[in-house]
Amino acid sequence: MGFGVARLVCVAGLLAVMPALGSAPAAAQELPVLPDVDQVPVSMSVRYYDVDGRRVSDAVEAMRFAGPIGYEAATRTWGSYHMEHELTSEGCALRMVEIPLEVEIIYPNWTGYDRARRSDRDRWDARMRVLTIHENVHAVIAFLGMIETYNDVVREGPQPDCDALRARVRSKVDAANDRLGVWQQDYDRVTDHGADQGDFDLEAFMAERL
Repeated sequence: MGFGVARLVCVAGLLAVMPALGSAPAAAQELPVLPDVDQVPVSMSVRYYDVDGRRVSDAVEAMRFAGPIGYEAATRTWGSYHMEHELTSEGCALRMVEIPLEVEIIYPNWTGYDRARRSDRDRWDARMRVLTIHENVHAVIAFLGMIETYNDVVREGPQPDCDALRARVRSKVDAANDRLGVWQQDYDRVTDHGADQGDFDLEAFMAERL
């Protein structure tokens, strides 16, 4: 391999330093704290959509129509790549590669929150804590998937020419994005979109997929 390109620590090892996302109440819209990995830089952002209503039940009903594709919240992730290569006696080889990950989480904003009864605000806060934990795990799954994608890319040996190398890397990242889409659907299915979040085991879930 070219200078500076090496596998990262195994994904299982990274799981050990992840925050226990389901072990304590999460502050609403608090983003997950991920390890700093230079080869997989992460850009995270939060976006809101407004829901109206005097009572929390009105706001929840409004989310059915105002939310992203009919859901109360959503996490959108996308991996890309940046690479440098060099010609060697064996062909065109990677010299450096990064797999940047973009994460956007979409949450509801109840416009009537400040004017609502305390009991309704408490119910809304509890709902948002569950949503926050659920969406943050979506982000963690994407991060772990892109760590493994980086490791897959750097295993790639020299190619006959640099166009072929670029095509190989591009195909691996495209496949990783498709694969992550399936994993995220699996996660939503096993947690019923957060309704069964308390029973979710992230380490076991990822062990079945890596």
